[in-house]
Amino acid sequence: MHPTATILLSVTVATAAAIGTNFVLRPSDPPVDPAAIDLRRTIDELRAEQRALQQRLAALASGPQAATASLPVPERTAVPQLDAAQIAAAVEAYLQQRSGGAATAANASANAAAFDFDSDFAKLVGTSYWEDPTGWKKAFAAGRMDDVVKQFEALAKQSPNDPAVQMNLANAYLAHLQLDQSKWQLSMKADTVFDKVLDLDERHWEARFSKAMSYTFWPDFLGKKKDAIGHFETLVAQQESMPVEASHAQTYLYLGNLLEARDPQKAREMWAKGARRHPDNQELLKKAGN
Repeated sequence: MHPTATILLSVTVATAAAIGTNFVLRPSDPPVDPAAIDLRRTIDELRAEQRALQQRLAALASGPQAATASLPVPERTAVPQLDAAQIAAAVEAYLQQRSGGAATAANASANAAAFDFDSDFAKLVGTSYWEDPTGWKKAFAAGRMDDVVKQFEALAKQSPNDPAVQMNLANAYLAHLQLDQSKWQLSMKADTVFDKVLDLDERHWEARFSKAMSYTFWPDFLGKKKDAIGHFETLVAQQESMPVEASHAQTYLYLGNLLEARDPQKAREMWAKGARRHPDNQELLKKAGN
């Protein structure tokens, strides 16, 4: 069967079915509304066209293919043809939108500055993506992030009881995830490492804060927001007996943000508490209403 004929038949059948469905469900009494009479007439005409088209299609199916030329072909809008380069650009733009720019960075690796594994890797040790993303982006642009992660994994395996070495691995997982959000499994790997660090040192601020922060980005159906609140509350309690550090203000800020939806008053109290301990933090002051 000719493709054009198949399309015409499908459209006709679907149209008739769509229009006729509501009518069939009505009472069998003759409709009084003129619109209903017009509707029945339209349905009858469509059914007649359908039968005629089916007869023509049957004749075409049994006759030579050249007969298809006699079928009326609906006028179509010309569709521009894309060359391979245009298609590749469109795919790249789509992937960039889905992965937050990961595809663009990966495809630009040929033009990126070379990543010297010896010297540049050393700059990543003890540095999280949020503190300074420069080195991580350089490794990613050069296509070396997989190698970087493997190296941190090897070092963590060699020093299983060193919290700092374990945190380097967790930072590598999260950095790779930030640069390529399709690698969502890395968030779970990082979470396992955070637990290991906290087993070694339950007062390890960076591990607990990073774990709590990562939970705020997990989908709601996984129920990790409650765990994030718990870890932030633990940090608040621990920070009360620690020297004041500017970074600790973020604990109060993010905890208040999580509490705001369910208990606005408690959220404001948390922001106010943080503002008293960090009076120079403008975000906390603004949130607390000061």
